[in-house]
Amino acid sequence: MIPRTQLQNCLKKVFFSPKIPQREIHHLRSSFTTATYKNILKTPGCQMLHHQKRCFWGVDVAFNRVDDERVRLAGPDRAAAEWVLRNGGVIKWTTSSNRLNDFNMLPTTGFESYKLEEIDLSGTDIIGLGLEHLKDLHYLKKIKLHGVKTMGDDGLSHLPHVADTLTALEISQCPMVTEKGLEHVVLLKNLKTLVMYDLMEIRDMDAAVAKLKQKLPGLNIVRDELIKEKQ
Repeated sequence: MIPRTQLQNCLKKVFFSPKIPQREIHHLRSSFTTATYKNILKTPGCQMLHHQKRCFWGVDVAFNRVDDERVRLAGPDRAAAEWVLRNGGVIKWTTSSNRLNDFNMLPTTGFESYKLEEIDLSGTDIIGLGLEHLKDLHYLKKIKLHGVKTMGDDGLSHLPHVADTLTALEISQCPMVTEKGLEHVVLLKNLKTLVMYDLMEIRDMDAAVAKLKQKLPGLNIVRDELIKEKQ
């Protein structure tokens, strides 16, 4: 059986290799996580359930952990942008009105002049650990978390990193988010708009909204009923 750390490091070298086009890497990663890795889990070394969970966790961590060396060399905004795009998300820089979803279109020089303004992680497989990339992002205004089925309350615990700048947030169709995760939202003192719906683990949405409004009286909370009326 291959040790978990060895497998994790090997995968990280393959998927994060600068010699492989990032579009190919994203496709390879998607195929790997949905098919190839399931075959690995069927091997004798990964038959037990706890071994399966450990294997999956090791791979997820490899794709989401902050690379401190990369942050030091390229800056937090560039490192965060690479993380978002590698996981299939979308970004917007402060210097452009266009949204970017192609890793290969990232600037190759002048990293320090590019600052993240928006992050859209809709439909990605990021885990909570990945949102630690929000640290030291001083220009981020908007985050969209729609249909992120692999992120729980631990991901929302990193939102206060951008409390000084974040004005718009969406948390929708995230089945692992609970009332506990929303406790971190009340720390976003400059938040103006919160889109929040289809959170199945929140038993009493009315109570959750009331609690948020109590802490953030100026917050505009948009729920699914209002969105459906506009469609």
